[in-house]
Amino acid sequence: MKKLALVLVLVLAFALPVFANPFVDVPLNHWAYDSVQSLAAKGIIVGYPDGTFGGGKSLTRYEFAEATAKALAYVEGMDFASADDVAILEKLAIEFADELASLGVTVADLEATLGANSEAIAALETTVAKLDTFFEPVVISGTLTADYTKPVVPMTPLATLSDEAEIKIVATINDVTTAGITVTATDVLSGAPAYAVAWSGFFIDYQGADLQLRVGEVAPADIGLGLVYDFDEIEEFDGFLATWVWDTENDLGNWTLFGDVEDFYVANVAFALGDEDDVAVGVTGSYDVLASGYAGSLDLAFNLGDEDEAAVAVEAGVFYGTALTYAGALTFSTTVDDLGLAIDAHYVQTGFIPTNSGFDPNTFGVGVEATYPLTDELGVTLSWDYDMDTAMAVTGHDVGVDLLYTVDADTSETAELNVDYSLFTGIASAQGTYMNYPLADDYLLSGTAKYDYPAGTYAGAATLEYAMATDMALTVEGRVDSDSVAAFWSAEVQLVYTLDTNTALTVGYEQNTWSDDLKDYDAMTIDDALGTLTAGLEVTF
Repeated sequence: MKKLALVLVLVLAFALPVFANPFVDVPLNHWAYDSVQSLAAKGIIVGYPDGTFGGGKSLTRYEFAEATAKALAYVEGMDFASADDVAILEKLAIEFADELASLGVTVADLEATLGANSEAIAALETTVAKLDTFFEPVVISGTLTADYTKPVVPMTPLATLSDEAEIKIVATINDVTTAGITVTATDVLSGAPAYAVAWSGFFIDYQGADLQLRVGEVAPADIGLGLVYDFDEIEEFDGFLATWVWDTENDLGNWTLFGDVEDFYVANVAFALGDEDDVAVGVTGSYDVLASGYAGSLDLAFNLGDEDEAAVAVEAGVFYGTALTYAGALTFSTTVDDLGLAIDAHYVQTGFIPTNSGFDPNTFGVGVEATYPLTDELGVTLSWDYDMDTAMAVTGHDVGVDLLYTVDADTSETAELNVDYSLFTGIASAQGTYMNYPLADDYLLSGTAKYDYPAGTYAGAATLEYAMATDMALTVEGRVDSDSVAAFWSAEVQLVYTLDTNTALTVGYEQNTWSDDLKDYDAMTIDDALGTLTAGLEVTF
């Protein structure tokens, strides 16, 4: 720590009259010249016997104590701090931020000394806040993984070392603008010359009061019921997204414009109608390069009933490519005496093909879903779906029953039964699942079983999790799949050891590859008869 830095900070709220230079080693063109001579004139610093200031020398505790005592005595006799004082203090605080932090100098300390000088304190607090974030405009996060895979049954010389590094960089440009990008590197450790480095997820995001603009990776929300734009059809894409309020005094609506520059452009305006602005209206237009046409839609949403217990939404759309085609959709939902009822219906004419539409062309469909809580923990859901094409040929006619029993919401202990039956094909399936049953203090058991009729095939899995220690967890899973040609059974064991914060080592062995991850009961098929040893290291930050 330099003597110059420490003593200059003590200027705090001092005036700076001009005096003759008392120190031969402080040049006239030094930026702190005025501060040094002012401190000397006030008797706060006296320099060394040889007439030098010693700006580059370390300050002893005795020297600092003497200067501090003189400075406090001077400050106690002051009644105000001028604007020039504050400006000098800001300059010194920025120059010597590290030295101030090392000394433990805080705004509270200065406020206790300066008392009523609120203007100076406010200015200082602003400066310190800027310093706290001055070197933090960029946030870097990501995940680094390395995985080793070795088939050992049957024993082969083949082994795979794969890795991936995904690093996200987000920079704060100002109070309303951020920018970021993601870099992904794969298979660097394998030594292969063809390892890949990809840049993605670039964005510039501006969040103004009336205008929000994002360029790069965007993810617009659904519009209406999804006749023209449904997020699930094409999720994040590289393009632009702008939202703004147009003329609030004349209520010209909330506008949204986005597009994937080479594929499609979508514009939507949303506003409210009715005596109490209780009807939401949306108008959408789209120029669709991929679908070679133009699309438009109108959507309405409103509530019914004395207490608005029913919600209705409707949307009508058109698409013009080689010919003009139409589509419509409706949803209705309500709750009566704990019975929840939802109905959705749609008709989509052949040729209605916007790129982002949530509906397939050439279909008419109706879906009904009713939910009812049998108890506080047990609920039942009944569903019916009916589909046909525009030639009036039935393509789907299904019913389903779902029972969900929440044993303990805090620990996610649940029991579920699902039954689905197709009236169109005569095929039925039933699946029962129990998740997170506590066998003992450190053991959790989960499992599922599925049966298909009339094929008579079945599949199931049971997963045991054991918390061996606070930093170590063991998972063992067994599976069966009667429909697999590769193997009837499968088993896997995996040990996860948390080496430190955000750093985990995983080792495991799997006999006969299961299509799902551990404790994942979706596809439930056995793909091969290999025995595979795995190891992996994951670091997140």
